[in-house]
Amino acid sequence: MADMDTSEKTQTHLSPDDGAVPKPDKETAEMSAEERALKEKEWLEELHKTEEEVNTLKQVLASKQKRVNDLKKLLGVGIVSRFSKDMNESITRLSESDVMLKANSAFKSAGEKTSAAFSTVGRKLEDVKNSEFMKSVEEKVGSAYDSVKRSKSLFAIGPEAKVGSIKHEPSPAEAATDVATEASGNP
Repeated sequence: MADMDTSEKTQTHLSPDDGAVPKPDKETAEMSAEERALKEKEWLEELHKTEEEVNTLKQVLASKQKRVNDLKKLLGVGIVSRFSKDMNESITRLSESDVMLKANSAFKSAGEKTSAAFSTVGRKLEDVKNSEFMKSVEEKVGSAYDSVKRSKSLFAIGPEAKVGSIKHEPSPAEAATDVATEASGNP
């Protein structure tokens, strides 16, 4: 542990393999050349040992990662299922985000306002339908329809119709002429 404290105090800009010499600090500045050479040798040994440990750990980690992947394959957990899981988690986080909650609130408010507007329009249309003007229009259209229907049925001749059974309704002009003739006393 004491060696690590000493090595932490010594700062290097390049690796020892490059021939760089650590920047001297107070402790190394007070050492003799022999003491300094021994310390550098210790540091080099520690460096090599640490690099070996790092490489060993990388190999162990790679082996463990390979085993994880093999186990996932055996369990049917592949790239697609991991991607699906990640997407579901992302969608959940997104749907629970402040931005999404505000957007949902805005859409709900807009929907309520639109519904209220359509309700108001529906009531206005109902009011127009029940107005005297529309009732008058309905009556006039209905009587015009009945007149057209009646005139079609009067002039229709079917196989069961008998000669002389078709009634002739006078047109308004004929009716006016008949009324004028009767008023003048001429038959």
